[in-house]
Amino acid sequence: MLAADRILAEKKVPPGPEFPHNVAAGFRLYRNSITAVCADGTAVPAGSTGTPSALVAIVGVSSAQYDNTGNSSAVPDIDTGGAAWIRKGCWALPFDVAPTWSNVGAPVYAVDDETVTLTENAGTEAAPVNRLQVGTLAGLEADGTPYVLIP
Repeated sequence: MLAADRILAEKKVPPGPEFPHNVAAGFRLYRNSITAVCADGTAVPAGSTGTPSALVAIVGVSSAQYDNTGNSSAVPDIDTGGAAWIRKGCWALPFDVAPTWSNVGAPVYAVDDETVTLTENAGTEAAPVNRLQVGTLAGLEADGTPYVLIP
């Protein structure tokens, strides 16, 4: 899990629709963290546990740091104009295992708010842990850096 803001390389693509979210009470989104939305509409870092309701989708990467760790209700960071904005796009996200060109177009899943994987299920057959899809592997730079398209 991220412990600070980070910088991500980005490939320019037409932006997808972006919607404001309140950050769930007790959670912090770091800038460029992979962000999930709960069934109640609040945003949390991907891979979080102890969320107010079930995680239902990955919505993108956080545009700034939004801190709601000291509040008892879903109130976004005061410097953001009242909402956490989560961006769509094509980002150089770190993978747990480096993908290859044969993986281009494959679904990409969130391990946590920092790392992605090509593996959907992290558990066992008896206790599956299904990860949320972030997007698809868009391609790789000449140096091997993978880019994930988050629609």
